[in-house]
Amino acid sequence: MTEKQLDKLAEDIANRVMEKFTEISIFSLPEEDQEEILLGELASAMTKLDFELKRENYEACKVLKEKITNIENKLKKFK
Repeated sequence: MTEKQLDKLAEDIANRVMEKFTEISIFSLPEEDQEEILLGELASAMTKLDFELKRENYEACKVLKEKITNIENKLKKFK
């Protein structure tokens, strides 16, 4: 594997671990805290997306876009 492929793999693994951790921890928090955490994750993912767009790293952008969509879907239950 190339260094770029290893970085991509590490990033994907880290994102999946964080998503699972968030899913598990969200279920034990009050609703207000859940929404705040999701909003923080959304802001972070959007910042990363902007950064990766500037770097023209479109594979990372695709993963981040999916993560953003997932977070936005979770946030819909608070409306």
